[in-house]
Amino acid sequence: MPDAFIPQLAQTRVLTSARIRRERLLPSRGTVLASIGSRVGALDVVARTEALENSIVVPLATILREPANRLPEFLRKQPGESFRHDEILAAVPQTIGRRRLYRAPGAGRLIALRGAWLALELAQPPFELRALYRGQVINVIPQLGVVIEATGALTQGVWGIGGECFGLLKKMVNAPGEMLSERKIDAAVRGAIVVAGGVTDAALHRLAQERCAGLIVGGLESRALVEQLKLPVLMTEGWGTRAIASPIFDLLAAHDGAEAILNAPGTMRPDVFIPSIGASAPAPALVAKIDAKVRVIGGAYCGEIGEIVAIPILPRTAESGIQIWGAEVDLASSKGVHIAWDNLEIIG
Repeated sequence: MPDAFIPQLAQTRVLTSARIRRERLLPSRGTVLASIGSRVGALDVVARTEALENSIVVPLATILREPANRLPEFLRKQPGESFRHDEILAAVPQTIGRRRLYRAPGAGRLIALRGAWLALELAQPPFELRALYRGQVINVIPQLGVVIEATGALTQGVWGIGGECFGLLKKMVNAPGEMLSERKIDAAVRGAIVVAGGVTDAALHRLAQERCAGLIVGGLESRALVEQLKLPVLMTEGWGTRAIASPIFDLLAAHDGAEAILNAPGTMRPDVFIPSIGASAPAPALVAKIDAKVRVIGGAYCGEIGEIVAIPILPRTAESGIQIWGAEVDLASSKGVHIAWDNLEIIG
């Protein structure tokens, strides 16, 4: 009797207890303040860069709409002089209409006026790198950062954007597929990581306006709007109106009000980590087998959660005549449904 064909499936980890290691790195070389063995909190500074200087050139003639040979008479600052953020550096006097002027984009020093171009040197303040993860420093990367080991709950999403954020989880819906409307949002979301099945476009604007730290949803409709608002967002399912998978929603709901880190860099699978104190056993490996929990990621049952109840040793023939390798899965809506391996992933 031949063995059943079982491929290696994609996985979404949903762990009530996990041990993770995360690198925390500076954007450029600096000074590492933490040492190996140090216990750190989320807001502790573990490394810092010195103040940097950034040189830029500005098309002053184009901005003022004046010829290059007349620009010196309009300067308010001379080469070598310092200026404050938003201070007027050059202005054309006008008696009627709006005065044409140029304001400093930041604090710094005027370097020179070269023809039609104004050269500036902007001062950038020191950058402080916070631990973000509450745990222990297990390695130091000289001049760049640290590696932190932490324990807690972890769940992954399928798509994220906006970078990382830290805040308290705030569950604002009672069901995995419930939409969050604008009228339910107020100043209480400020600094929080909001959990909702989905959000309307108006609610998304309101969340950004109230400066919530981040958002966890099943799915969203508008990628352009998310990118425009620059709000850290993690989607557990994908684009469109889709409910959060029940195991993920249950985990987040159980930690409502707890501190959490949302990591959505846009270049890797995003996740949410909820730190806790205490030992954590290594996460068990997930394999496709009888009783394994799976999520349907394509086809007619997309988004449903179920368990594998049988793995046929031969492919099934579909109505189209194509032979499909897969598993029989018990879903909430149907029992013993044959689903192609390509439409399944393990969750747990």
